[in-house]
Amino acid sequence: MNNTVVSMNIALCAFLLLPVIVTAGLAGVPWVTDRHEVFGVTVPAAAHVNTRIRGFKVAFSGITVALGVCAILVSLAVWQLCGVDAAFWTVSIAAVAIAICGFVLQQMFRRKVLSIKTNQGWEASSARRAALIGERDNPDPLSLKWELLQVVCLAVTIAVGLLGYDRMPERVPIHADIAGNVNGWAEKSPMVIWYAVLAQVVLAAVMVASHVAIIYAKHPIDPDHPATTGYAYGVFSRVWSIYVLVIGLLTAGGLGLGVQLVAIGVLDVNLIGIIGMFIAVAALVGALMIGVYYGQNGARVYAGVRHSDGGDDSDDDVMPYDDDLHWIGGIIYINRDDPAIMVPKRFGVGWTVNLARPSVIIGTIVLLAIAIGLPVAAILM
Repeated sequence: MNNTVVSMNIALCAFLLLPVIVTAGLAGVPWVTDRHEVFGVTVPAAAHVNTRIRGFKVAFSGITVALGVCAILVSLAVWQLCGVDAAFWTVSIAAVAIAICGFVLQQMFRRKVLSIKTNQGWEASSARRAALIGERDNPDPLSLKWELLQVVCLAVTIAVGLLGYDRMPERVPIHADIAGNVNGWAEKSPMVIWYAVLAQVVLAAVMVASHVAIIYAKHPIDPDHPATTGYAYGVFSRVWSIYVLVIGLLTAGGLGLGVQLVAIGVLDVNLIGIIGMFIAVAALVGALMIGVYYGQNGARVYAGVRHSDGGDDSDDDVMPYDDDLHWIGGIIYINRDDPAIMVPKRFGVGWTVNLARPSVIIGTIVLLAIAIGLPVAAILM
């Protein structure tokens, strides 16, 4: 068995974790959401112990796990019967299919929760919000100064390229197909060194932007429990900022340096795919662990703090606000009256964008232009 075949099998083993992680992440979402949300619907915190709603959550998780198991079994069967190439495509399609099925299930159960909400008469008496107060020493996200480590990683990539230029082969492999066959080449030139640098700069910029988004995202503070929810969200945002920093350094620095080592002939081009795959798996596993341990907006942290403070459930049937009107399907946020660009997700863990802000549309167009333009520029050059 040659090195390429071994590399492809190793990559596929890592790739098979993708549907596993997607399944686990989706199945756990209903259980880690904010205390005032279920399937993207604003509800009183007491709704989470409603018998029918708990049944919906169990059903969602059970169906998702069943779909995930089927997808993994099919992927393994295709690997054995049709080989590595077909298995890669099957795993990719399976992961996307699981995500799509999760969306369909979320919409189905969302409608059921909306029906219960109407029947139960759950509505906010007034739209109450709270500012973050200083009763606790709330944790903050990491400072952006930590992102200067990206500059150090970039300097290493540049230095490796310059010092290794003499050993660069006359023809540099720059692309390989899914089977590991090189199908793209570039002639040796100083410009090849800067391919990796440019790609690393773009990746670093995206990760730094994610860090900025966490710092300036909208804080979901419960006016009935401003101190505990403020503290919980502070812990949540700080942990995510650490995650973004670490994954950003691994992604930008690891892939940038890896591409540079390929350019100067130190690494095989097929190893870039493997490196990228392991970074992706690490990122997904890390995100899954944070979601399960802390909950959306620090919901699990909040539960622990309230318990230690001797809090009770006397106001769990209260809805301090209801902004379902601004959420399409419980997942897409459009609110022209909200100046926030980033807001916490209603279904899932993390943040999403306010599509009513022009800066979001402009930023999306710029990112798409870069994502499409860089590969085209590399081919033309």
